[in-house]
Amino acid sequence: MAYELSHSWVQGASPAPRQCAQPIPSQSDLVDGFMKRSRAIVSRHKAQTLEDVLALRRKYAAPLLGRVSPWSVVEALGRCIDPTDRLLFCASQHLHVLQIIDAMEAEGTASDEMVLAALVHDLGKVLLLADEAPENVVCMNRPVRVCGPGEGLDNCVFQWNHDEFAYSRLKDHLPDGLAWLVRYHSMLPATCEQYMDARDRDYYERYLKPFSRYDHGTKSPFSLPQRRLDDYRPIVERALPTSIAF
Repeated sequence: MAYELSHSWVQGASPAPRQCAQPIPSQSDLVDGFMKRSRAIVSRHKAQTLEDVLALRRKYAAPLLGRVSPWSVVEALGRCIDPTDRLLFCASQHLHVLQIIDAMEAEGTASDEMVLAALVHDLGKVLLLADEAPENVVCMNRPVRVCGPGEGLDNCVFQWNHDEFAYSRLKDHLPDGLAWLVRYHSMLPATCEQYMDARDRDYYERYLKPFSRYDHGTKSPFSLPQRRLDDYRPIVERALPTSIAF
């Protein structure tokens, strides 16, 4: 059997040197890189202005996905990774939802209303799959234009992120208290309490305070609930229309 030789070998030339492989980053290097990127995104979100908020409202006034089943949006959370979440690190929003529900089930608080809140509160993070800048999708929110004391959070303008996006899609389909929770679950209460009216204070006590305990207190890249998201699909399908403009 004949073998063909390369031109360089025939001419007696030395083989080209092999490039050295890049070292695989250590776990500590990966964590440091994640934290650095997270801080940069948070910094850019904090710099968001009223003009930025109004521009983003205009940008997403029309449906992004068209008419879709709400459950398909819930399923899309499995592909969403919050690049700033230092408790979940690179775990998906799908896992985050299951961790919340798992804790509710363990404590006997997994009512349809609370489970529905867990399933839909972060649906706006599908914007991460649409190439929107992460600083416009994640992070906590503060007002960029305020009202007078006690005049109501709806009279303030908050930084824009997944909260407002999901609220704009779900507000006509959810009970008012859950719609309020979707809209304000990323606010910092200490900076907003003075602007709350009676409705805000009621929903804060009934919805946001108990829900935030699960939302922020269950996150971990090491917690793997042994539950199926599909088992909770009927809750979404009973509460929401077959399709919505998203």
